[in-house]
Amino acid sequence: MQRQRDPWEPFRLWLALSIGLYALRAFFAATWVGAIPGWVLLLMVLIALALASKALLFPGRVVPFREGDGGWWNDLRDDWQLWWRRRRGAP
Repeated sequence: MQRQRDPWEPFRLWLALSIGLYALRAFFAATWVGAIPGWVLLLMVLIALALASKALLFPGRVVPFREGDGGWWNDLRDDWQLWWRRRRGAP
């Protein structure tokens, strides 16, 4: 089975870059890095909105739920229960 591409991946990456650039601009406000114009950040936010709109409008093929696969949350819950079982001394 081919790996399905996450339609939200470009949005998440761009949003992380935007937040990182904003944090750099705020942290180094008195230097040349802080002189990044506001329109650059506005443009990055608008691109993030466009990527989010694309992900919402064109989600791609939905992969049906496979029987027996509980997903990420189920794996996390199983690990948590195993940790508590080992902590109590049960095999």
